[in-house]
Amino acid sequence: IVQFCANDPDILYDAAKIVTEKYDIDGIDLNLGCPQRIAKKGHYGAYLMEDLPLIEKLVKKLHKDLPVPVTCKIRIFPQLEKTLKYSKMLESAGCQILAVHGRTRDMRGTKKGIASWD
Repeated sequence: IVQFCANDPDILYDAAKIVTEKYDIDGIDLNLGCPQRIAKKGHYGAYLMEDLPLIEKLVKKLHKDLPVPVTCKIRIFPQLEKTLKYSKMLESAGCQILAVHGRTRDMRGTKKGIASWD
């Protein structure tokens, strides 16, 4: 599985297509959980949580046009219901495996809080 971060569906698809055509891979993973400052500056990872329609477009484009499964890694919202809605949107868009990091975007680093197991 090859992991990407992105904020443009067409550029993401083009990059993923190159990888799927050149290598025998098992899937494409979209990292929607990176909380680092570089992700904020580049507008990707967990900082896309503010733009769920864009995330939906990213996943739909990959799912519709690639021959391999699409997986996603996310962080949780402070509100459980919002996290569930987010997860269901990803599933509907075509995410076939979802990895959930049980901490919020603001809980980055080793001393920022423990994961929620609820």
